Amino acid sequence: MRVASSTAYSQAVTSINTQSFNLNKTLLQVSLGKKIVVPSDDPAGAARVLGLNQAKSRTEKFQDNISTTLSSLEVEETAINGVVDRLQRIRELSIQANNDTYDASQRADIGKEIEQQLGAILGLANTTNGNGEYLFSGFNNRTTPFTNSGGSIVYNGDQGQQLLQIGATRQIASGDNGFDVFMNLRGTDNGNSGSTAPMSVFDVVGELETVLNTNAGSPTALPAETFHESMSRVIGNLDVAIGHIVDVQATVGARLNAVDSQKNVNEDYLVQLATTLSETQDLDYTEAISRLEQEQLGLQASQQAFTKIQGLSLFNYL
Repeated sequence: MRVASSTAYSQAVTSINTQSFNLNKTLLQVSLGKKIVVPSDDPAGAARVLGLNQAKSRTEKFQDNISTTLSSLEVEETAINGVVDRLQRIRELSIQANNDTYDASQRADIGKEIEQQLGAILGLANTTNGNGEYLFSGFNNRTTPFTNSGGSIVYNGDQGQQLLQIGATRQIASGDNGFDVFMNLRGTDNGNSGSTAPMSVFDVVGELETVLNTNAGSPTALPAETFHESMSRVIGNLDVAIGHIVDVQATVGARLNAVDSQKNVNEDYLVQLATTLSETQDLDYTEAISRLEQEQLGLQASQQAFTKIQGLSLFNYL
């Protein structure tokens, strides 16, 4: 079979182009360190890489949420611990004041310290995070949650609770609203025998101040029996308040543990994703360099063959 000079020429050019394309593709793979440069290199592998990168992006977002949640819960835990300490101190002072060995002046001094402790609790209830947002305002985190209005502490926030996604199927509260923490104590008598209406931590301590001030040598001082009955009732209310805040303390600690555990799960998953991504798209440099050398030799051979084909025309012999 005779092959025309033009056909041989065309085949040689095609061979050079093919060798050059393959060589450039390998060079690009080596420079990027990826064996999948464009989806057409490996459609199934490219789809898998896309899915793995999306999973990686989602998990990294979960880790960002976890950092935010941990920071918020740690600040809340510190605030709640402070409230528990101050309520326990107030209870100690109440037990002392209820002792008959204390006179009116001593009880007045105790009342002053309790007033200071109440101010400290109010300050803790108005704690902010590092962004200047109030911990206990619910969704209204730019609003001061607790203010003193005419001698009564009022709540200005809402009853919302922000939830953050920390895993593919897991959300967790990053804080607690002030109504649930400080304003909604159940099972107390609210200063009225037989009543079980909700009252606040501030009401409980305020009632204690009232009882002590009334008994502090004033003309309206309570009879000893009435005073002790009132103090026993207030101490009972304090126990309810302390128990309630301790329950909040426990839930915050439990959430901290849960978030920390999920953080470790996400970290392990990210390591797995990185390994799978590497196996799917990262270049085997040893194989690639070997292939690159072969393609360079192939291109050189094609170029040399093309040079010889150029000299095969019969016109060269006329």
